[in-house]
Amino acid sequence: MIRVGLVQINNEFSGQCYLPLSVGMLQAYAQKNLTHPEHYEFFLPIYNFMRIEEAAERLSDADIVGYSAYVWNFENLIAIAREVKKRKPEVVNIFGGPHVPDGKKRFQRIKISDLMLVNFEQKRIILTQEFHNKYPFIDMACHGEGEKVFKIVLERMIIDGCYNKSNIPSVSYVDSDGVFHHNSKLDRMKDGELAEMPSPYLMGVFDPLMRANPEQSWIAMWETNRGCPFQCSYCDWGGAVEDRVSKFDLGQKRQEVDWFGQRKIPYIFNADANYGILERDVEIAQYLADAKSKYGYPEGISVQNAKNPKEHTIRALEILEKAGLNKATVMSQQSLNPATLKAVRRNNIKLDEYYEIQKKLAAKGVFTMTDIIFPMPEETYDSIADAISTLISQGQHNRIQFNNLSILPNAEMGDPEYQEKYGMELVRVRIINIHGKKNDSMSGIEEWQDLAVATNTMPRADWRRARVLCWMTNLLYFNKLLQIPVIILHEACEVSYRQVFEFFSGNFSSPILSEINEFFANLAQDMQDGKREEFVHSGKWLNIWWPPEEYIFIKLCVENKLLAFYEEARKAFSAFLRQIGKNVPDDLLDESLKLNRLLIKMPFQTEDTQIGLSYNIWDIYRKVLLGERVQLEKNETRIYKIDRTSEKWLTWDDWYQKMVWWGNRRGAYLYGNKSAGAEIAGHY
Repeated sequence: MIRVGLVQINNEFSGQCYLPLSVGMLQAYAQKNLTHPEHYEFFLPIYNFMRIEEAAERLSDADIVGYSAYVWNFENLIAIAREVKKRKPEVVNIFGGPHVPDGKKRFQRIKISDLMLVNFEQKRIILTQEFHNKYPFIDMACHGEGEKVFKIVLERMIIDGCYNKSNIPSVSYVDSDGVFHHNSKLDRMKDGELAEMPSPYLMGVFDPLMRANPEQSWIAMWETNRGCPFQCSYCDWGGAVEDRVSKFDLGQKRQEVDWFGQRKIPYIFNADANYGILERDVEIAQYLADAKSKYGYPEGISVQNAKNPKEHTIRALEILEKAGLNKATVMSQQSLNPATLKAVRRNNIKLDEYYEIQKKLAAKGVFTMTDIIFPMPEETYDSIADAISTLISQGQHNRIQFNNLSILPNAEMGDPEYQEKYGMELVRVRIINIHGKKNDSMSGIEEWQDLAVATNTMPRADWRRARVLCWMTNLLYFNKLLQIPVIILHEACEVSYRQVFEFFSGNFSSPILSEINEFFANLAQDMQDGKREEFVHSGKWLNIWWPPEEYIFIKLCVENKLLAFYEEARKAFSAFLRQIGKNVPDDLLDESLKLNRLLIKMPFQTEDTQIGLSYNIWDIYRKVLLGERVQLEKNETRIYKIDRTSEKWLTWDDWYQKMVWWGNRRGAYLYGNKSAGAEIAGHY
């Protein structure tokens, strides 16, 4: 009997853990295709962080252990594998996953000479050899798709104890004489093969794990297709499975949706690289909507939107939105700078189509979130500032997520020559899980990442300035503190978004705005120097790591500084308008600020409130969110009633979690309304 251990450690979110899909796929494929599956015993997979000694003890009887390595679990997996080998030297440790350096990785879209390609692959192979030299307790590393390879490895365990690795495809290893080998890779699975792939959900692979952990809340990772047609230099997704998109069986996906619904799985992360790229994704969206209607589950799904979205992409997203499943569709634009898009091999993505889709989705009430990564090659402070203004003007009013560029080992950007070409300055910092508990690492082993904090087009000072601008934009606009007056100034007075955010990111003598800017500036400096993480911890506020702009948002509310903030903002707007030579009626600015302040969702509210508006501020704001425009008008004062009682939070902790945290992706920080015909914040 061959005893098999599997390890795929994922982060925990509010007590919820992902079912370990990657190793589940390995087990399901093996159990279906092994010649003698009865000769193998699979242990329950290790799926969460724990003490290294505890993990090693659970694996102490294993003959072979498979590890699924990612940037967020790599150091813990290394510690476990080292301890497992120490306790049982004859165990076979095999590593796979995106964090294993792949010496035979191919970038099909790179137009270079054959000689240069050979040199390129030789350098990558050296990285794989260095990996094995550094971690001698790893017996084999698997490169590319792992299901077929792992099945072959398991069969070699029966034949020769896996001592003869020369005939195992897609693996690298160092033999007993110290010679490094990197075997030829298997061809990627095509549509027919992938359609025959067994489902770990439907095969019952996870049932014993769920029974053994009855108190654990589960969420699901889900693949409906595999592959990415893009070769972005910062990403290892397209290169990991090459550029062809292959499909899983559609009937199987329907059954998996029923499985999620029947087992009350609340949340699904769709791991397709480009959701909506295939027309059948409309049908899959309808499966999910039907399951929620029938079972009440799943409650939400997160998708990575197709890079070049089409009409059927919109239909699929609209179905998810109407069903209440959409937790904000990610528009992964990453950069709007043509020079950057060319440098990172993303210039085959049409920005005009993004903008058009963004407007269509907004008109249909479909929530989106735009991803921007910086500092990527050729990006400048000006290009980032202009991108913010452009994205908002094109209809992004929910969230721009400004991601720090993290270097992945199997991405083209992971090569030293690439980094040198663009003058990339890196700093090694701990990986912090956004909204994660501070004590998430139960093992005491920290995970690390290499962040870019400067390039030859964005020097250190410009990086800090851009970082502060992004945090300030999120605080004022996407956390909704000043979104209404900013939109009114833009629509009625042609004030640019960039001008507003840059002004508020400057120096102030007023105490609150000065404190905010100083906080952001110090955090940017400390990040750049490797002294602090990208998120901010609070022991009082759920004991989790907050995005800096959310931390400041909470601080203003908890310390009862919100009213004073708006008073300072009023003076700042007046100074700003004088500076740019704009004449704006005082009552227009006052009403916009007051409306915004009264709409901020706050805890402990037991009564509705009302506001009188003499301008059509709400109509302008509402139409802008839907991608339309309305001329500013002054009329007789109209009374609007603001609903503060349909949604209530009676403790600070409840508000921190359900309003600030859970509202992040959709920017859902404004109240609803009961006034017929004048739905204040009805979009939320």
